[in-house]
Amino acid sequence: MSFLIRPSYWFVILLLFNSCESIPFLQDSSTEKSIFSVTIPQIEGAREKRDRYEFIGKEIIISSDHPLASQAGMEVWKQGGNVVDVFTASSFAISVLRPHSTGLLGGGFAVVYLPNKGKWAYDFRERSPKKGIASFYLNEDGTVISGKTLKGAYSAAVPGNVQGILQIQKQHGKLPLSVVLAPALRYARSGFSVYGDLAGAVAKTWTSMNPPMQNVFGIDKRAIREGELLIQEELAKTLERIIQNDKLEFLEGETIQKISEYYTAYENFITIEDFKNYQVKVTEPLTSSVWGHTIFTMPPPSSGVHLVTMMNLYSEMQKRNTFPKGEVGELIRIIEAMRVAYRDRAELGGDPLYTNIPVTKLLSQSYAKEETNEIEKKVVSGSWPTISEENKKPESYNTTHISILDKDGNAVSTTQSVNGIFGAGQMVPGTGLVLNNTMDDFAVAPGVPNLYGLVGSKANAIEPGKTPLSSMSPVILTDNSGKTKMVIGAPGGSQIPTSIFNTLYRYLIQKEGLYDSVSYPRIHHQFSPDRIFLDPEIKASYPQSDLPFYQVQYIRHRAKVFAVAREGDSLIGVSDPKGEGVPLGF
Repeated sequence: MSFLIRPSYWFVILLLFNSCESIPFLQDSSTEKSIFSVTIPQIEGAREKRDRYEFIGKEIIISSDHPLASQAGMEVWKQGGNVVDVFTASSFAISVLRPHSTGLLGGGFAVVYLPNKGKWAYDFRERSPKKGIASFYLNEDGTVISGKTLKGAYSAAVPGNVQGILQIQKQHGKLPLSVVLAPALRYARSGFSVYGDLAGAVAKTWTSMNPPMQNVFGIDKRAIREGELLIQEELAKTLERIIQNDKLEFLEGETIQKISEYYTAYENFITIEDFKNYQVKVTEPLTSSVWGHTIFTMPPPSSGVHLVTMMNLYSEMQKRNTFPKGEVGELIRIIEAMRVAYRDRAELGGDPLYTNIPVTKLLSQSYAKEETNEIEKKVVSGSWPTISEENKKPESYNTTHISILDKDGNAVSTTQSVNGIFGAGQMVPGTGLVLNNTMDDFAVAPGVPNLYGLVGSKANAIEPGKTPLSSMSPVILTDNSGKTKMVIGAPGGSQIPTSIFNTLYRYLIQKEGLYDSVSYPRIHHQFSPDRIFLDPEIKASYPQSDLPFYQVQYIRHRAKVFAVAREGDSLIGVSDPKGEGVPLGF
């Protein structure tokens, strides 16, 4: 196999040609820091920045949110693994490397497409435990108990990350688990240099961490700092038990016993029985034709259906000649498509096992025409709604995404999360594992916004065993010939579907390059609050004076896109320049 490599990746590629035992420098914090700094420089020039975040290859590309997670995937590929082994290695690695974004006590979605075998949608999101009922989070007068879904033991749902990833690997992978999890184990045991984003997250949540968590993410009783070595010994031991016991570790193993023991002090809110009852949901991906391609994405409770609705609405509005000309008209089409999609999400979104979600209707052309007619009336009449100020809530932009594509079209698109920054802010003693706070993804009460300012309805109410509505929307696209064209996804809370939409719009409609499409300033509207969020760079193109019918807020768009696309005989991977990740490949 031949390499097409950027100069800044030389040390990462070098590691791929060495065994796991030949990396002693990871043991020394000062040496690790200097080598890490070489691979992730503070880049000022646009060309150098593009070189860092774009990779062109022939055999396979992985785009992830940390260089060592991408490296983990390439290590197992070099050892004969396939795209699913790459997915497994990088997924476990990213849980070690970005514990404030995702983790083994989190959950996620994965769309897997293997052209010679089939396509699958895996839902391994967190589920509400048996004791998870709506009244548990309400006062006697029906008001919401402040913060109970946001932080602490009761904010966690039953995790599914380990169960889901292991099931996918067992069904489609090639290599032994010991080989695939070796990079993650090494990063946990030997450590890695703390980067700015992680150091900031630790500092921000330090005072709310429980003592076991402070022991891991602290040095000398203070928050760990950028450049210092983070070693996670208890997490390494948990990974060793997973390698030894496989899926049984999260059914009846020592790790689950420790979680159960932790919850004895919290009314046994999550029990061993909850883990035994947990089931990974495997279905066909939601499939639709849009913008000249076939899209595979997650069905509900993912927001994939609302992403496709958004795309369909834009296409229908593009056919009408009643919209203003130029950039303002284009903005109206994009914003109104987003507004309708997020309205549907708020009113209808939830777990399809507990509520009826009219997916077929939402994806239909008749629905796109019907909604466009209503938008058109508003545009023609100039009767825009009165804008009122809503209460602003603090946002957290965590979660992580991995996109993988090989030369034969085999692809995995996966988004994983613990929800907010460091999830519940609680570590289970003796495991090195941080609890998620995914109970906040439910609508604790109708109309009450969650961490991301999103509102929900009874469809997304808390119920035992239920999966909360999610913004995560992993996507795989094929072209008219049936070949895999693109793998894309994003972390970023409420901004996930619109980030993917923005990138696909630039790449497929405006025909811009993949790097430019990923890095282009973005537009976001999520129905509530009724406000456009624009990256500051767009202010000159879309000044408030040109948009009198909207309330506009110019604010940095924080969601990050990770994409791989096939162009001719080449594969191009891009990691969002807003983040720390890099794409790698052969």
